Amino acid sequence: MPDRNVILTTLHRANFAHVAPLVLSLKRTGYTGQLVVFASAVNDETCAKLRELGATIVPFHFPGKRDRQRLARLWPLWRWYFSIRASQAAKEKLAHRVFHVRYRRYLLYLQYLREHGVRFDRVMLADAKDVVFQADPFSWNPEPGVHFLLEEAQVRIGHCRLHRLWMSCQFGKDYVERHAEETATCSGTTFGDTASILEYLQCMIATIMKARDLAKISGGDQGIHNYLLLEKLLPNSIIHPNRRAPVLTMGVMRWDQVQLNGDGLVVNETGAPVPVLHQYDRIPELKKHILARLPQIA
Repeated sequence: MPDRNVILTTLHRANFAHVAPLVLSLKRTGYTGQLVVFASAVNDETCAKLRELGATIVPFHFPGKRDRQRLARLWPLWRWYFSIRASQAAKEKLAHRVFHVRYRRYLLYLQYLREHGVRFDRVMLADAKDVVFQADPFSWNPEPGVHFLLEEAQVRIGHCRLHRLWMSCQFGKDYVERHAEETATCSGTTFGDTASILEYLQCMIATIMKARDLAKISGGDQGIHNYLLLEKLLPNSIIHPNRRAPVLTMGVMRWDQVQLNGDGLVVNETGAPVPVLHQYDRIPELKKHILARLPQIA
């Protein structure tokens, strides 16, 4: 009988090869929950393969080229509209038309969980193209709340070019300076019980609507994600340091920092296999090792 866990991810303008490591590694773990893929500009062959592997496909239309929405150029107007006393339904309808795809995915997840959340106890929000699984992603039995996964300790908000860009556009340069020494948390993997994730998604969307400028950046949802944690907007937040977490975020790591056990699994600093690897593809040697363990796409 399937368990009551669900993974939500988004695939835009991509084919099966982009998401195969995630899907095939997940299947290998014996995971029995649901995998839901929100798909835009994804060909029929890719959708068919995903369904064969047990994924639920939720199609959506995104008119922008790549991941940008042309209407976002009028952000000052939309920001004003989001600030007035329009209904939440009206605001969300507009947001679907003006948010870049990386922001819009939170609307898609919120809509899906409002309709289907009663079927699930725990939720994982995951990037599609740079996540692989070494064990059932819920095998660590996360407690209720929203679980924030930190990046490496040296990835500090004020010392990372991208975080400075994202957060200064959204909240101003002074805000970045006040939090310059904080370690960044990664929005590519987030866990929580269904009620907490619904609260997180609602808070993400409300904060995106208030952002100073979304026209200049298409991938700054991580800035919003960090803001929620820094401002303590979610009372039941749990923070996990990298290398001691159920997710290992590997974007700035080197191959000589990766530890493997006798079974070829990546382990944390205590020697335990890590259920989820994020940004593993930034390390060419590790990517080759991971793909070699998935013969279907080797």
